[in-house]
Formats: sequence, C-alpha cells, structure tokens
Amino acid sequence: MAAVIMFAILISLGIWQLDRAEQKREIYKKFLLHQSSETMDLNPEQPIRTDKPAMLWRNVKATGVFSDEAHILLDNQVVKGEAGYFIFTPFRLSNEEVWVLVNRGWLPAGDDRKISPLIETIATEVEIAGVITDVPSSGLLLGDPIIESMTDHIFRAQRIDLKEITGLIKRDLLPYVIRLKPESAQGFLREWTLPGSGEEMHQGYAFQWFALAATLVIVYLFVTLKKIS
Repeated sequence: MAAVIMFAILISLGIWQLDRAEQKREIYKKFLLHQSSETMDLNPEQPIRTDKPAMLWRNVKATGVFSDEAHILLDNQVVKGEAGYFIFTPFRLSNEEVWVLVNRGWLPAGDDRKISPLIETIATEVEIAGVITDVPSSGLLLGDPIIESMTDHIFRAQRIDLKEITGLIKRDLLPYVIRLKPESAQGFLREWTLPGSGEEMHQGYAFQWFALAATLVIVYLFVTLKKIS
C-alpha cells in the first residue's frame, strides 16, 4: 500500500512539472506573437489599453510624467548574488488622468536595509519604451501584502499588489506593468529574462520524478519476487 501511494505521488509530481513546462511554452508563444506586432502607443485612448490579456508582452511607448510622490521597492530581488530591489514608479500618461506602474529595473539594497537606495526624481515629461508584463509573482509574502514606508516617498513591498498601490497613491492604475527597456534612459540595471524561460528545467524535474517512480516499481518487484522465491 505504501509503495502504491508513493508511486501515485511521484507520478503526480511528474505530471505537475510537465504541466508547468507547458505553461511556460504557452507564455513564450504569446510573447513571440505579441513581440512581432508593431510598437503600440499607449497615449491615444483605445479599448485594448485596459485589456490585460490582449496587452501582455506587447512593445509599447508612452509619453508622460513619473510620479515624484511614490516609488515602490520590490524586496528580495537577487542579481548576480547581490540582494536588491526592483524599482516601480507610477507614470501618468500625458493629457490624461491615466496611470500605469513602470518597472524601472534593479538597484542594490546596500549593507544597511534601513537606508533606501538613491532614486532620481524625473519632474519633466518623458517618452518611455517598454514591454507590457503581468504583475511579478516574485517576492516573499508572509500574511497580507504590506507596504513599508522608508521615506516620505519611497516604500518597500514584499509583493507588488496593484490594489495596495492604488490605495497608497490614491490613483487607479492600468491592470499591468510596463517593464522598461534597456534603451530607455529613465531606469536602472535591466537584464530581463525572456518570458517562458525554464521549460527545460521543468521537463528535467518531470524526468526525475518519473525515474524515481520507475525505480520504486523495480525495487518493489525485486523485493516481492525475492520473498516469493
């Protein structure tokens, strides 16, 4: 009975990893499809602008102003072995009261976590170029999302939650994030990974679980036959 239960668990884990690989594959297909389309200007009002599934992974440009009232630091982001933050700043589209959250890249946390990194305030109107992404799922979360105040306008978060940030800045946000491209001048370190990367890793994990299941069957048969003989 124990062998049967363990076998079922191992097979289930293998199937789960194959499903994760398929999810990554579908994300990558959507990425390629939307990346092949023309760069979209976010400034003209249009219905697709609020349709997150239709917008994900599109190249976009936008003209507007970064908020000088709030910068959100996504905690626990490690780059090349160094702990730091992804810096998110709300961005208002020109001539509209429409806001979108922009991931401007990575900054190191430094030795003293009580001290926030230096973040430049951009008071003038700028044009940015980026890629539409979903809200990042990375970040540790213990209990409800908490936004911690580091200074009057810099806040640290364990997870990016658009509802929480909307409450913080008192402005509605579009339902996605603009991930700033490396060629845009208003950001920090940006070494973005391709969406859907990791398919091979999940396939490898699936192989390991199936191999363990096969090993379990072989050991079970060997022990059973040995007892019979």
